[in-house]
Amino acid sequence: MIEVLAVREQWCEPGEPILWCLRSSLRYLFDVEGLDEKGRPKKGWGVRAALGIGDAAGGALLGMADAAVSGASSSDLLDAPEGYVFGPGPECTATSELSRVPADERCGCWVLTPNRLAWATFRDAPNGEAGDDDGGGFLGGALKFGRGAVRFAKDVRDIVASKPQYQPGVPVPLPEVRVHLEIPRSSIAEVTAHHRKLGRGYKKGKAWYLRIGLTDGSGVDIAPRYEESQMRRLVAMSRGEI
Repeated sequence: MIEVLAVREQWCEPGEPILWCLRSSLRYLFDVEGLDEKGRPKKGWGVRAALGIGDAAGGALLGMADAAVSGASSSDLLDAPEGYVFGPGPECTATSELSRVPADERCGCWVLTPNRLAWATFRDAPNGEAGDDDGGGFLGGALKFGRGAVRFAKDVRDIVASKPQYQPGVPVPLPEVRVHLEIPRSSIAEVTAHHRKLGRGYKKGKAWYLRIGLTDGSGVDIAPRYEESQMRRLVAMSRGEI
């Protein structure tokens, strides 16, 4: 998984291991008090001022939610949503941190180490040398993924099989890593498996999510899977047990 190599080389501190690197797109729904599922203020809440709706931060959040809804309307029966933002109010840490992500940087990876959590995106290596097998460069290949495309360690072979095989001793051009937010591990209260009810319109009524809860009660649910065992594996990886 070339993203892991790039993150380790360009972002990690010496000796800082990567516990997991999960591909995602920030097409997230909202489960935040005072906001509807699209991230819009509910009537009766003074959230417009709190979020600064209309400024860059508020616009980024609403745009992210709109992407989730527009992506979800293309099928009669939908896969589980890419993720959820949850929290006790619109000004919570989760919404504040995600508002830092620019509108054109919403396809990338969540990266967890023993020290921090980050959202990273990637740009082609110079001259499109990295993974240019499908005419679209790295972003056209490794990061062309849709709903439910998060891969676990056992699926890496599928990604590798679709990319050129590089010769030993020959340097691999790595994509440029751009990190848009970092959350220290001290601000993370829990990394657990969360069984979320999805409601009508989805292929299955419930899905497992990797819940990253922050100390203020907010957080994100990411990496939807239908099998509990797959999610428990991620939780174990988060603890450095695998």
